[in-house]
Amino acid sequence: MLNQLIEISPACKLEIVVADNGDFLGLGRVTVNGVELRGAARPLQLRLDTPDGILYPRLELLTVDHGGDGTARVNLRAHGVRWSRGEYADDYDQATVWLSDSAEPVADELALLLKSATLTLGGREWQGFSYACEFRSAARQIHRLLIHGTWEIGGRITGNTVLSQGQCNMPVYVGAKESVFTTACLKTLDQYGSPQGNSFQLGPRGGLLQGFDFQVAQEGALLQYWPELDSISSLVESPAGSDLLHVVDEYRFPLAAEITTPEKRVLFLAGALAEHEVQDLWWEARKDCYGRVKKRFNITRTAPLPEMGLKYQTRVADGRLLMNIGGQEVDSTEVPYAIAELVLPVLAEQGIKRFFPEVMSESDVTALGMKRKLDDGVHGDLHCSSVCSTHRFFPAEFWGGIKAWKAMADKAHALGMAIGAWLAPHLSPRAPIFLEHPEYRMTSVTGLPAGGGYGFQTIVVADWNTPVADWLIADLKRWKEEGGLDYLFTDSISNMGLVQTNYSAKMRTNFAALGRLFSRIQALGIPSLSVEGLSPWAYGRFGIADLRGDLMEQNHAVAGQNDFGWWVEHMEMMDGLWLGCGARKRSPEEMEQLLFRAMAAGGYVCYEHEYGIDHKISPWWSRLNHVLNQAQPHMQTRRVLPDGAGIVWHDGDIRTVWTFKDIALDLPAKAKVEALEGHTTRSVKDNGSATLPAWGVYRFH
Repeated sequence: MLNQLIEISPACKLEIVVADNGDFLGLGRVTVNGVELRGAARPLQLRLDTPDGILYPRLELLTVDHGGDGTARVNLRAHGVRWSRGEYADDYDQATVWLSDSAEPVADELALLLKSATLTLGGREWQGFSYACEFRSAARQIHRLLIHGTWEIGGRITGNTVLSQGQCNMPVYVGAKESVFTTACLKTLDQYGSPQGNSFQLGPRGGLLQGFDFQVAQEGALLQYWPELDSISSLVESPAGSDLLHVVDEYRFPLAAEITTPEKRVLFLAGALAEHEVQDLWWEARKDCYGRVKKRFNITRTAPLPEMGLKYQTRVADGRLLMNIGGQEVDSTEVPYAIAELVLPVLAEQGIKRFFPEVMSESDVTALGMKRKLDDGVHGDLHCSSVCSTHRFFPAEFWGGIKAWKAMADKAHALGMAIGAWLAPHLSPRAPIFLEHPEYRMTSVTGLPAGGGYGFQTIVVADWNTPVADWLIADLKRWKEEGGLDYLFTDSISNMGLVQTNYSAKMRTNFAALGRLFSRIQALGIPSLSVEGLSPWAYGRFGIADLRGDLMEQNHAVAGQNDFGWWVEHMEMMDGLWLGCGARKRSPEEMEQLLFRAMAAGGYVCYEHEYGIDHKISPWWSRLNHVLNQAQPHMQTRRVLPDGAGIVWHDGDIRTVWTFKDIALDLPAKAKVEALEGHTTRSVKDNGSATLPAWGVYRFH
């Protein structure tokens, strides 16, 4: 080996792994202030290909150019081979073969760009570097580049802790060789490791999994993030028997002959940290990384509030859909009126602040739901999917139209509630807008409309870079002005919004397009946004199982896919999340404390199995809803108290403390302290001191 050591700064040193023949094998050891940040066993490698069947298995090191400002440019020659089998596929998923008169290898320019980096975060100075890749070719184009490395403080993952908010992974993982950590979305737990076991393996950053990487060990903390997060899909995984944490990032961009990937920063903070300090630094990292994205797209923060879904029952009679709302059966056109009369007052009394009913947009259900195949002849096409297969994002006459919606919205507003609607990044393949403008559809690698795992006959993803975005905004504007609309929940943000690339439009993605769309939605006066999954633009809202060990086999390898049990001991990771949970084998006292801890952390748990069609919930749940409604306006900056005592939020001169243990405080004479008790408050200060009992919420002025 002819390895080279690159000193990016006095604190940061990188090793370039070079074979005897001069081939670049990857990035080896990385140290910051003498601490190893990755094991050297597996070099960090760059992988690229073209969609027309050229692979680049060999990277030749040419030169390393050092800048005088803490930069280095590793110049490479990427040697490509004509693999013949390309990326495109036909209707039957067969890979397209690309013919070439020459079998000679090709060569293109590739560079690894290294730069010294620092960051002040959480009142501390972090040091490290950033890396990006630059590709240049006179004859070929690429649309993706994969970087596969492992990152382990101290050179091993055993004993280190990974903090990673995700829809399908445990939020806190303590590394151990006998266990598994993965961010892949598995079909079922027992299919882990199977090539057909993934629903999708590379998950979008800021969609399925956290938009940054955060790891702590006795040596310090490691933060990796993108100053400009974009279309990046990743897999973070530590397999059983391994002492490595693999981080695979695939950068996706429009097909081009010249491309520079977004830089990823690798920063280290040396020194041992207490558990509450770790949680504070993770929260600061999340705020900083997602705040950058919000600022870039001019989007304001939405925080979780008490929110519940609609419970109902349906049946069909005489060609009409009848729905039981709050114990009263009504025709589908009367559903919004019944909700306004029978459901909204119950929710408001119990402290629920946001509500969206069953999907009331025009859809396959409203347009085709009552038709039979035989009505139009035995050869006529008729494929009716669910309400998820939208025709138009506007209240359907099937549900009483905009008039009925307005009656429901007016009632919600009179009760102090925000009324919302369901949104999605996809439409029905039978949507009139797609029939008029098929170019608005995402096209998959097969040349067929992109339908994700559902198939293109059920759902088709929209390309939000096209004027379909203007079409949606026009309908939402009318909905807002004529009916009232305060809140949108965007479903399937990961698998139907951020995964697909448009093969009919240079493989462009929807990441930036969705950011622009959410910004335009807020500009309409619809301020509150949530998504299914995670998001830098909105709070995450998704369902979660409470496995408790008897629904699927559990062991030390994987505790279960999408398991509420993962969060129970780590509720501090709940900031910005709303979880719909069917709690199992948990007492009311335990559920109350878990909801309290979730609220304290900046999240919310809706126990979906704890209420029925009457929408009535337990008094303790209602009380906590009202407490959160009082506290949330002042919950801006979060700090976890030592020894698991609680969480304090700062907002100027106001402090809000959620206690998990009894706390005694000495206070200035002029300090005002009040306990938040449901709708009301109670003074608790006595002669310059205050004793704050556990499981209370207290506001300091």
